[in-house]
Amino acid sequence: MKTTVAIPARLGSTRFPRKVLADLCGKPMIQHVYEKVKQANVADDIYVLVDATEVENVVRSFGGKSIMTSPECYCGTDRIVSVLDRLQTDLIINVQGDEPLLDPESLIAIHERAKISQADIITPIFKITDPADIEDPSRVKVAVCQNGKALYFSRSPIPFVRGIEKSKWLTHCPFWGHIGVYGYRRAVLENYKNLYASSLETAESLEQLKFLANGYAIDTVITELPTIGIDTPEDLEKATIWLSSREKKNSIFNS
Repeated sequence: MKTTVAIPARLGSTRFPRKVLADLCGKPMIQHVYEKVKQANVADDIYVLVDATEVENVVRSFGGKSIMTSPECYCGTDRIVSVLDRLQTDLIINVQGDEPLLDPESLIAIHERAKISQADIITPIFKITDPADIEDPSRVKVAVCQNGKALYFSRSPIPFVRGIEKSKWLTHCPFWGHIGVYGYRRAVLENYKNLYASSLETAESLEQLKFLANGYAIDTVITELPTIGIDTPEDLEKATIWLSSREKKNSIFNS
């Protein structure tokens, strides 16, 4: 099964322009993402899908490969679909360019599950342990079947635990958070332009709901390490603190 990891990297992000080039502990953020993908060692090819020559030059400077795409692409998946004819592969793993703390093990899990699962799409989830995450609309929640298939994704708390104070929900029911990484069968993306727009996707602003609404099966794999997506300068500061702390611990351990 030939596997390609595609990393959409939009320079003109609305909430945090130029974030893919933002400095994170001495490296541009997109380089951290690329190196995390390489650590997983599951990809036959890795491409950063860029929309600006400046990003293309940075990717080239650290030895990465890139493909130029239109700045008009609606989302990361749309960007991948726009160059699908150049990706001769069976499985395409979509890793956003603002996930520098991605756990490489999650990519390995997607790759391994794809070998045995009949699902159209595979995506990682993690068990929520902080009650604040349940209420946080930026932390996407997912309800899953016993077999790991995704039932629904939402920015709202799901499930609703009836008759129990919200502060105690985690002790009565497992809550799962979603990490926005997707392993797509090639056929799914080949049919992408034929999918109808979903009111659920529009309401929640979650592109995975388009696939559920169109009848695709989404399988999940569990990761132990939640990631920090970088949507704001404040997120970048949190990631810098987290990464600096981790590097310091590794330095002490290896000394």
